[in-house]
This record gives sequence, C-alpha cells and structure tokens, in this order.
Amino acid sequence: MCASKYWVLVMKFARIFVLAIAVAAGLLAFRMVMMSGGNDKEPETVQVPVDTKKAQILVASKDISLGGKLSKDDFSWADWPEDAIPGGSVTKKKNPDAGELYVGRIARAPIFQGEPIRPERLINTDKGFMAAILPKGKRAIAVSVEDKTTAGGFILPGDKVDLILTRKSKSGAISETILENIRVLAIDSTTAGEQEKKNLSPKRTATLELTLAESEIVAQSQQIGTISLALRSAQDSADDADADQSRRRGVSYVKYGVTSQAGAR
Repeated sequence: MCASKYWVLVMKFARIFVLAIAVAAGLLAFRMVMMSGGNDKEPETVQVPVDTKKAQILVASKDISLGGKLSKDDFSWADWPEDAIPGGSVTKKKNPDAGELYVGRIARAPIFQGEPIRPERLINTDKGFMAAILPKGKRAIAVSVEDKTTAGGFILPGDKVDLILTRKSKSGAISETILENIRVLAIDSTTAGEQEKKNLSPKRTATLELTLAESEIVAQSQQIGTISLALRSAQDSADDADADQSRRRGVSYVKYGVTSQAGAR
C-alpha cells in the first residue's frame, strides 16, 4: 500500500514537471514571436528641411540656338539651391548687372531652356559669327554645290565630308579625292543647330573649315573642275581622326604650258 502511494506521488510530480516545461516553452515562443514582429514596423519618415538656402543664377528663359545673338528676353534670374549651383554659373550676388552685360553676345553652342548661362559658352566679339567660331589657324571657304554633288542634299552643317574633284581629260573624266574628313560649317547661311529640315535644297553653297593650305587646294580645284562632297559616317568622322585619316593630295594644273602641282605645305 505504501508503494502504490509512492508511485502516485511520483506520477503527479512528473506531470507537474512536464507541464512546467510546456509553459516555459510557450512563454519562450511567445517572446520570440513578439521580437520578430517588431521588424514589421513601418520605417520612420525622414523629414527634408525646407529652409534650404537658395541663390539666384542666370538661366536661359528659352532655347538658344548655336550662333544665336542674345537679347534681354533670352535669359532670366532663377532660384537655385546654393549647395548645388553648377560651376561657372553667373550668380546675381556676384554679377547683378549680368542681365545687361551679356546682351548682344553670341552663343558658341546650343543652350536649352532652364540651363544655367556660362560665360565661356558665349562669344563677345564685334566680328561676324563665322569668324568668331572658327578655330585658330582655320579658314572658311565656300564651295558651290548641287543636289547631285552633296549626297542628295542630306549633308548638313556639322557633318564631315570628303572632297572629290572631277575634271575632264583627253580620255574622258577623272575623279580623285583631294581632301578628307573636312567639317561643313554651313550650307548657305544656315549653320549647325539652325537647320529645321532633314535635308536642304540643291544649288547651294557649302562653307568648309580648312587650313590655309587646304583653302588653296580647293580654290584651284574649283577653277579646273567640279567638286563633289562625299558624306562620311558618324563613326568615321571623329575630330581626332583629322591627323591620322585626313588625306591632302595635290592638284595638277597647267599654266603657260607648264604642269605644276598644288598641294598642302
């Protein structure tokens, strides 16, 4: 009888012990769930200060094309965050009279509406636009062209071309490339950035950017034959291709019965 009571007590303690373990495990699981649930909270919203200091800078009030002459209606003052003002911009604090100072200057490159005005992109000269944009050591010379000698009229200002001279001979006609990778500055009086059509009509004049020696070759070539412009691809018209790819051949002509060679010196 005593033994049976002993086993009954043992069983009760065992049940209590198991129940205690189960409760402890439940509490631990509940705590872990609560801790993991804390990561689902929404991130705090960062408030951006609205009192950022601003300054007024000179910007284009409308699109200004290459070669455009600036008037007082072409630019205005605009608020700009002080810590984000682009380098070279004109600020009203340092240049309050800039609105009048830059009137009459010529745009060296296209300037788009809202873009800050930079003095280095403006030309201050009393000379013509073409003389102002010509690089040092370069010359501009006009060549008469027609639709059939300008790639069907698809050559536009800013394109690079090869010059082909065609002249008559006893055996027929001879064509040869006299200059390569030459920049077209303008078609008639239309410069790069001013053309509004995809192509230009025939019977026009192309103004080319040449060195003095190249200008002599073109001038002599126009007297002895017809010059055609061959349009180069954009990938074959890089500025750094001038030194490596530009070929300047001489032009033979007869004067007083003597054959001479005109070429780049």
